[in-house]
Amino acid sequence: MVLKTRYAPILIAIAGLFLILQSGSCNNTYSQTRPLNFKTENPEVEKIDGLQTAIQIQNVFREIARSVMPAVVSINVESEVAVQNPFPDMFRDDPFFRRFFGDPGEEQKRPMQAHGSGFIFTTDGYLFSNHHVVDKATKITVTLSDDRVFDATVIGTDPETDIAILKIEGENLPVAALGNATESEVGDWVIAIGNPFGLAGTYTFGTVSAIGRPGMQSGFQQFIQTDTPVNPGNSGGPLVNIRGQVIGINTAIHSRTGGYMGISFAVPIETAKNVAFQIVETGRVVRGYLGVVPGELDATTRETFRLRDNEGVLISRVEPDSPAEKSGLKMGDIITKVNNTPVNRPDRLQREIGELPPGSEVNIEILRENRRQTIKVTLTRRPVGDEWTRDRRPDREPEEEKPSGTVEFHGATFEAPSSQYLQRHGAEYGVVVANVERGSIFAGVLRRGEIVVGVNGETIRNIDDIQRFADRNKNARAFTFMIVREGFLVYRSVRRR
Repeated sequence: MVLKTRYAPILIAIAGLFLILQSGSCNNTYSQTRPLNFKTENPEVEKIDGLQTAIQIQNVFREIARSVMPAVVSINVESEVAVQNPFPDMFRDDPFFRRFFGDPGEEQKRPMQAHGSGFIFTTDGYLFSNHHVVDKATKITVTLSDDRVFDATVIGTDPETDIAILKIEGENLPVAALGNATESEVGDWVIAIGNPFGLAGTYTFGTVSAIGRPGMQSGFQQFIQTDTPVNPGNSGGPLVNIRGQVIGINTAIHSRTGGYMGISFAVPIETAKNVAFQIVETGRVVRGYLGVVPGELDATTRETFRLRDNEGVLISRVEPDSPAEKSGLKMGDIITKVNNTPVNRPDRLQREIGELPPGSEVNIEILRENRRQTIKVTLTRRPVGDEWTRDRRPDREPEEEKPSGTVEFHGATFEAPSSQYLQRHGAEYGVVVANVERGSIFAGVLRRGEIVVGVNGETIRNIDDIQRFADRNKNARAFTFMIVREGFLVYRSVRRR
């Protein structure tokens, strides 16, 4: 009896375990013999005539993912940013505080990490990405879809198109096929693949919304606009067509929040190829340089100068010691053609000039004082970065002279500027806008402080010129002003009702 009592708890536990196992076995048997009747087909959809076509299209997108994704890489960028002591007057003598923030006024280097995308376009490891992704990087790490990791080298970048060429050393590297962006049309299906928010291999789908959108940084950008979802981290990744070919490099979004809002932009692959050829061959991109700042013309201004619709680009300023200045081009000239190719927008003029090599002799057709003429210009190399010297203001500004004389015309008051004021704003002559009344026909057209150097094709050198113009044109219906502000010339026009 003692033995039975001692082992009784053990026997009871074994019996309980047996019952649990039996219960599970019964339940298992029940689930196998009495399966739930899950619905597996949707007959309403299955009978649709176009279903098989849709499935075939779906298979195309699946194959694009399988074939292109291996060549798309995630890019991790390490860099340093300079920060200053945010509390220069606090804890000046505190060693603990100075350890983290440095001495007052001293810059501190802080590490920073960022993510982007790219894709391999040659078997020996050349990659496309964006300049803004790798700019100022101290270390770049590239991760492939098969989890291989490589250190990448920047071969070269082109800030004006936001293209970067990187290089990795590896074997059996996958390569993306490059297509032809010029064949793309509005409505085409496109796919973006990249690393948004660090989520590698993200695949999104949309359509081409517009072709040839002007760039954000320079006239050398000519974007493909799409509604494909693109977010921070997608930059540098491929935009792919329905044939599985890369037609662009995802570069920017239009957003008020920092995230996707239905508009994204990609640099056409033709632009990227041209940059790659030059960078791989010479280490940099070289473009022709004219030396003018181009400006837009509106419809009223074109009508005033008897130009055709969408004809002409204004020279807002001529850079000193540039090919344009040496050839005799002047601020206020309207360029209508470059080597017989019509130009109608500043970005179009920049591209026509930039695509020509330095040393090229170019025929520039202009409109000056209502007469067309052609001027020959020999281009030089376009400066980049720190080579630009646009600020021509003197180091020390002289004392202002008191202007004298004013003219009132249709609610706007003009006065004679001092020579110092003209020099500071980059004008040789003109009259300054002193005031514009709220109800004036020139309200919204003229702004206080601007220098008027011409109206309706007539040169305005001084206060007497604007007085004579006002006396003769009280009943004129349209006015086109040539205005200089901070060294730039613009045309602004208004028509009376």
